[in-house]
Amino acid sequence: MGPAIRLLPIIIATLLVGALIWPGAAPTQQIPAAVPTLAYLTKLVSSRDLSAKAATVDPIRYGWELFFYTNWRALPGPGNRGLPDPSKTFGETGGPVVWETWKNTPEVYLPTGGAPAPWATAGPAPADVANGPASAPDSGDLWQQMTDDVQVDGFNLLDSNDQKILYEILMDRDAFDHIRAGTLYNVQGQMRWASSKGALNFPWSALEVKASWRWIDPKDADCPASTYFTTNAWYWIKDNNGNPIFRRTGLMGLTGLHIISKALPNWVWITFENVNNSKCTKVNRKVPIDPAVVAVNQQMQKALQGTKWANYEMVGVQTSSGTADQPVLLGNTQIESAFQTRSSCLTCHGIASVAKSKPADPTVPIRRSFVDEKASPPYFIGPPPSLGIYQSQDFVWSLRKAHWAIAP
Repeated sequence: MGPAIRLLPIIIATLLVGALIWPGAAPTQQIPAAVPTLAYLTKLVSSRDLSAKAATVDPIRYGWELFFYTNWRALPGPGNRGLPDPSKTFGETGGPVVWETWKNTPEVYLPTGGAPAPWATAGPAPADVANGPASAPDSGDLWQQMTDDVQVDGFNLLDSNDQKILYEILMDRDAFDHIRAGTLYNVQGQMRWASSKGALNFPWSALEVKASWRWIDPKDADCPASTYFTTNAWYWIKDNNGNPIFRRTGLMGLTGLHIISKALPNWVWITFENVNNSKCTKVNRKVPIDPAVVAVNQQMQKALQGTKWANYEMVGVQTSSGTADQPVLLGNTQIESAFQTRSSCLTCHGIASVAKSKPADPTVPIRRSFVDEKASPPYFIGPPPSLGIYQSQDFVWSLRKAHWAIAP
């Protein structure tokens, strides 16, 4: 995974009182909250042992390191999808960042259930969109397709201008290759895997992101484009039956970002938000950010002054579901607005599953529900419940976006 880069020996990052020594720094050089080198970050995501150790020993630091890696300016061209540009420094704009060049779910889960195009294929963008009027976003000439306007609970989140927050899910090459090779891009393929092989197990290097965006209103002085990482985007407006009516296009600002890593068997769940969300979207935080996370955020934001990323903060990192009596909670106000007080990324995704075959009873769903009807809000926290007749899909809920394969 990642480009073949010859690396110098690195210094293991150590948390000191009032300072951080990041990998890549000289042994005696204390750099307060400095950005890690790309050489270190590339080695980190290329090494199973380093990734697992970092996620276990210091998950907060590891979460920020993945934030730096995934938001590094990407190399241009479809042949370089998912690769960071070593000629850039962190925070340089004018082109997409690494995760924006990953495969978006519409590229993977086609309406026909057919095989997606190979990795090194340019992402689709309608000609009238790609060649249309463009602003000057941080992502350069990239046009991103937004795919959803509702959160996982089925409710919309509105911004301060009563516009819906939009969402997209993207996956790195290792996750994509696993899905493509296993014919997991359609429902029948997922069921065949469940029937013949059982539970899914993605490669340790798999990464996925879920991003939330708000439309930028040039007349909105309180929430201007200058406070967001921005992109040009397009989105299908649909009727009540789900049929496309027209495409909306425009400039959007990033409000939230989930990053998940298979560095640990139950994945590592990392989430970030724009610091202006309570002002620019119609939701307030109900669960305070842990003081240990706040302390690192302050260091990072100081180091990132002068870049758009200084306007973002980590909400938290989850590596365990906890216990029934003391469950671990983690939620993003932009992605889990209504159930922040019962939001557990690991628990919810632990229910991702599929049946071995299409149930004879049409009222029986093909996937285990993540809704806990006995709780309020009705979502599971703590250890995930039994999957029963269903087979685990290794915490990857985006697989439910797959369509039934249409026979040729």
